[in-house]
Amino acid sequence: MSVVVARQLEKTYVSGDITVNAIQGVEFTIEPASFVSFIGPSGSGKSTLLNMIGCLDPPTRGTLQVAGREITNLSRREAALFRGENIGFVFQDFNLIPVLSVFENVEYPLLMVQNWTKEKRKKRVFDLLDAVGMTDQANKRPNQISGGQKQRVAVARALVTNAKLVLADEPTANLDRETANRIIDLMKQMRDDFQTTFVFSTHDPRIVKNVEITFTLEDGKFSSTNDNQGGGNA
Repeated sequence: MSVVVARQLEKTYVSGDITVNAIQGVEFTIEPASFVSFIGPSGSGKSTLLNMIGCLDPPTRGTLQVAGREITNLSRREAALFRGENIGFVFQDFNLIPVLSVFENVEYPLLMVQNWTKEKRKKRVFDLLDAVGMTDQANKRPNQISGGQKQRVAVARALVTNAKLVLADEPTANLDRETANRIIDLMKQMRDDFQTTFVFSTHDPRIVKNVEITFTLEDGKFSSTNDNQGGGNA
């Protein structure tokens, strides 16, 4: 079963007399355990697509299935529940909660959406921290660790609910070259270990080089699709 299926997807924003067609009739399919990127200039629609897939912003028209469910007409509450149980997020500015420890940041999604016992949560969190090499930093706050370490924590947080889809918006933008390469390698390893699909919105050629399929956006439409390794289709 495909992780994401979009058909004639559109998103229009209206502000007074101004109408912006942010996404215009795009169609694509994303398969399980794949690495996929949306690329294009600023304003091309990359983040809009990610927001629709992530149940943060509903489409104006068309159909959109994620993890086997049609999400086009979900209520805000239904969208929040579905998002919490099925989708992980990784952001360029990490979005860690500064007053929580590394452990608590990774644990937080479990507190919000799943009725797990304390011991089960603890084991799951430490399993993920071990997977991303951050067990020894579990008690530190975000301001006590490096940017690369923060992104490792963000990857662990994105996977802690067993999400099969992770949406990553410019995840290497605030990292130096060496650290960015390590984070890309880490996400590839997490894909292989957990069979998670990663979908990127990015300008980073290092990510684009490592994905199986690239959708290039221009003015809300796909201008090209590059299937690097047969990992997906449009």
